[in-house]
Amino acid sequence: MKRLLIAAALFCVPAAALADPVNQVDYFAMTASNLLDFNTAPAAALPGTSYDSIINPNGVGIAERFYGQTIMDFAGSDKLGDNVIGPLTLVAGAPNQNIDVFQYGSSHVVAGLGPVGYPSFDALGEGAISFLFTGNLSQFGFAVFGANQGDVTLDFWRANGTLIQSVVINGVADTYYGFEREGGVQDIRGVSIWNDDAAGIAFNKIKYDLGPSIAPDPGPPHGGAPEPAAWALMLGGFGLAGAALRRRRAAAIG
Repeated sequence: MKRLLIAAALFCVPAAALADPVNQVDYFAMTASNLLDFNTAPAAALPGTSYDSIINPNGVGIAERFYGQTIMDFAGSDKLGDNVIGPLTLVAGAPNQNIDVFQYGSSHVVAGLGPVGYPSFDALGEGAISFLFTGNLSQFGFAVFGANQGDVTLDFWRANGTLIQSVVINGVADTYYGFEREGGVQDIRGVSIWNDDAAGIAFNKIKYDLGPSIAPDPGPPHGGAPEPAAWALMLGGFGLAGAALRRRRAAAIG
């Protein structure tokens, strides 16, 4: 009877206790008020403009990965390891394998550049991309386009370089994705993303809440300090740009 009561108690654990540290939520239901796009970043038509250093639109650092993360060629796409050396610090990728900003009409969007390297269309959107914030977050969201039902892995990091959780989006689509820390805990300082999508993916409309600016624990010194800049404006739709990206890549491959 005692064993039966213990088993019953285990099955009565509240649902909240079974929730993930980072939960996927409705992007449009998020209360975060910060919205980042890339319209003021210099960009060109596809295949866009390659950036070989860390960029800082509106104070958000963006580069390939974080210091200490391993990176490998995963069938033509970047694959990141899930360990970093704290404190959380961005590191740019190799020349023409870091970050790309391209335009479609009046819209500018950002994508990682894969192992093949710029200006190949096979590199566009196949690279890893990481975001480092000046303060801690509890919410993070974005718009994706150019997707072709691949899988996307997001790693959520604290300022000291410890991993909060890895989240995998299976069958990524051209839509909006939102994520929220369980219980509203505000300790997300950075997010790194990689994908195996055949068409590659691009990002826009980065949505986030931001706590007070807090310097991370100093830890051992290492390189990769962000470069200052200020980029941000509101951006319109992204569906046409995604379709154009897929057509241009298909034409280049064909």
